[in-house]
Amino acid sequence: MRRLMAGLVAAVVAASPLLVPPVAEAAPGRVATPLRTAVQHLLVAAPSHAAGYDRTTQFGDWITQFGECDTRAVVLKAESLKPTTQNQYCTILSGRWYSYYDGRYYTSPYRGALQVDHAVPVQNAWVSGAWRWTRATRVRFYNDLGDPRSLVAVDRHDNEAKGDRSPDEWMPAHGRCRYVRAWVAVKTRWRLTVTRAEKRALSSYASSCADTTLTVTRASITLR
Repeated sequence: MRRLMAGLVAAVVAASPLLVPPVAEAAPGRVATPLRTAVQHLLVAAPSHAAGYDRTTQFGDWITQFGECDTRAVVLKAESLKPTTQNQYCTILSGRWYSYYDGRYYTSPYRGALQVDHAVPVQNAWVSGAWRWTRATRVRFYNDLGDPRSLVAVDRHDNEAKGDRSPDEWMPAHGRCRYVRAWVAVKTRWRLTVTRAEKRALSSYASSCADTTLTVTRASITLR
């Protein structure tokens, strides 16, 4: 009887995809690789599911991480070069930030001067693998505080100029080696693919940068 029941359960699960739990990928682990080697380890694949992208629906928005503070506020507090001021809702009012995209300092995160950027744009993440994730995993990517390279406070002009473009299409005028390290680290952390043009550009830029070791803790990813 037990064997019969086990067989029936297995048959029902196999025939009913909705009953199959999400599939977890490899468990998180730390990797340490020289920059140029890390670039070569990135998996090349064509962008996929671009037509199905909707940022708000699939990735959500900033979430509350500590008390009243959302992810954006946490990043601003962490990156400020002096103590920040905030209101009772943890809205950051002032501080001092260095935007390495344009090499300038900012003292207010408001009036559009400063934005918190995803090192790897959300839409780029979607077409390079995030379309396969559960929404909960995508929300964690959007609000990733597990690696300080994932989110960075930068000037609005460069952030908007960057948009969803990859390094073969856009690079900041300043801090290019830092940008390449961040891009490669995030792609490695979240097991995201790159296009051939993207990988060529990363390899070319990395050849002019110090071949420092990238230490990356891989994120936990659950597939749909």
